Amino acid sequence: MFGSLRLILALMVALAHAGVSVAGHHLGVPAVVVFYMLSGYVVASLLAPGSPMSKASSLFYRERALRLLPQYYFFLGLGALAWWLGASSPFLTGSGSAFQWLGNLSIVPLNYFMVAPSLEQFMPVPPAWSLGLELQFYLLAPWLMPRPRLMLRLGAATLGVSALATAGWLQTDWFGYRLLCGNLYLFLAGAWLYRCRREGASMAPLLALWCAVAAMAIWTAAAHRWRVPFTVEVQLGVLLGLPLLALLARRSRQHWDDAVGRAAYGVFLGHFPVMWLGGMVGWLSGDAHPMAVYLVLVLAASVLGHMLVERPLLAWRHTLRRGGLRASSEAK
Repeated sequence: MFGSLRLILALMVALAHAGVSVAGHHLGVPAVVVFYMLSGYVVASLLAPGSPMSKASSLFYRERALRLLPQYYFFLGLGALAWWLGASSPFLTGSGSAFQWLGNLSIVPLNYFMVAPSLEQFMPVPPAWSLGLELQFYLLAPWLMPRPRLMLRLGAATLGVSALATAGWLQTDWFGYRLLCGNLYLFLAGAWLYRCRREGASMAPLLALWCAVAAMAIWTAAAHRWRVPFTVEVQLGVLLGLPLLALLARRSRQHWDDAVGRAAYGVFLGHFPVMWLGGMVGWLSGDAHPMAVYLVLVLAASVLGHMLVERPLLAWRHTLRRGGLRASSEAK
């Protein structure tokens, strides 16, 4: 039962980008970390042994494309509209070159904005860099999910990269939060949790991960590196998020929870375009409850995106998931 959690996580990201923080720490980073683990759980459920998608990866790729792309392009259009109208933002200073448009349309290059800075100057949906990371995981998932030993090895290796980033031996932000080589273990943790719940796999790797991250957190505090972005935030995402996912995975699916969760993706994608457009028309200026107005507008845009773009495609997605068999009850 993850729908309510997804909406809370998306709202944390939206609030963080509106300037809300906790003791100076970014509120959205732990939310994104939990999103990664949740994504791994869902992907493992779709590719579970004997499922239609485990036998035909093309079904998996088509279903995931229908899940991610339509709403993304909807909010990309809203963000581009704000750029065209002259909204002021560091993410909208670019000229809209062919390279920048190609990066936004194909998404994956956005995950590498640090080596192509012009992409960051034209990013109408700024959180899309994380979608680029998620898409890379999707490409690997049909090959990884049937190979539990490889999952464990790659999980340990990428956790090692994250530990080097925590220690400052690698660029902390890039290798500890942005890139798949330092974050694949998060997706695989969620996938392994599904294997524990549905396939009887041992919980020992997850306990070892939790203890390793706890040790990293203790070292971070002892080394006075808790202000290095985004070390503490990633660690909190794992330490708090992994037990929370394990708890929620034990609860049965509820229709109301599904309904609440449908707003999450639009909130995650759409809050920047809403912020820009709302500011331009004066709805988010002044001192009269701007945060409440902001959240109402973000939720309204999310519902609109779901109704106009995602809902018409739900039947198609469900058909792909079934593939003639029962769909996983844990999938989003």
